[in-house]
Amino acid sequence: MKEIENKLKEIIEKVVEFRINYISNEQAVRTQLIEPILNALGWKTANPEFVRPNAPDEDGKIPDYTLLKNGKTTLIVEAKNLSIDLQDKKIIDQLANYCFKSGIDFGVLTNGVKWLLFKTFEKNPKDRIVWQVDIESDKIEYVARNLSSFAYSNIDTLDTLLKKSKLLDSSWNALIKSPDCIVEIISQKLLKKIKSIEPTFKIDSNDLKTFTKAKIEELFELTEMEEEEKADENGSSETKTEFTEVEDVIFKRHKKTKIREKISVTFPDKTVIKNQKVVDTFVETIKKIGPEKVLPLNIYRAGVPIVSETKDDFYNQHKIGKYWIMVHTSTKEKIAVLKEINEKLNLELRIETFTNEK
Repeated sequence: MKEIENKLKEIIEKVVEFRINYISNEQAVRTQLIEPILNALGWKTANPEFVRPNAPDEDGKIPDYTLLKNGKTTLIVEAKNLSIDLQDKKIIDQLANYCFKSGIDFGVLTNGVKWLLFKTFEKNPKDRIVWQVDIESDKIEYVARNLSSFAYSNIDTLDTLLKKSKLLDSSWNALIKSPDCIVEIISQKLLKKIKSIEPTFKIDSNDLKTFTKAKIEELFELTEMEEEEKADENGSSETKTEFTEVEDVIFKRHKKTKIREKISVTFPDKTVIKNQKVVDTFVETIKKIGPEKVLPLNIYRAGVPIVSETKDDFYNQHKIGKYWIMVHTSTKEKIAVLKEINEKLNLELRIETFTNEK
């Protein structure tokens, strides 16, 4: 997995530096972005036993990449340049046709940055896109995990892996319904471990949870929204506990001054949306644009649509009318989403950032 993550980081740097080269040049996308990733996934692009580029099928159709294992076609990969919308029905239908004629269950559509896994024989059209990732905006671990599902070593069990992943996600979401549940579970495990070493150890349950939560926050990066909410709740008051380490952690956090980046959005009609909370600016901007206009753009983060008509069981969402807005992202990702919406809808928005001390 580390090899894939490192390769993705290299690709991201390449895209940032040479993006203009990939906007209309599909060949550059193929050789400099897609093929290095395929190689990292175990598909040896220089070996025709693994990968055959531009190989005609029985009907004379020519998919960009035909991936083989043990002499059998296992996956079709269709490549596009960065200017192409991968959600275009014609493009997806083209991939579906290649896969259907070849009798294979899955296909991949990519422009080197965005990757989409397609399930050929899924009865419900809405479920044919299994997942889609963006190597620039999604977390690198999330992207690597999804891409690894069709690695050479996993391709034979791809369908099983996807079913397991779906079951794990749904089971996890059912178990962990809120951050408090995570804290509760780990707190009890921690207390059990301590008592196995020191049977007479005693601590107030709230102090134990406070300590556990602080340690979890050290391990996992909080989203901007979560940090703001936590800061608002904590304010500047000090928390005294019987547990010295808890007291130190909280005291240091309260004394720490953070400079937070905010978003300002100016519309052509001179309307300015500029709130202290990034999430408020993000949601208010989408509300003014119209979630019904954003929905068809099919913009995703972490595999979840930014605008949806259904509520997600795990990720944080805000409701606007009948629409759910996915806000469980960092400030950087929120800016990227707004810029993508602006570009696709040609809104001529001015999206800026500013900072202030909190």
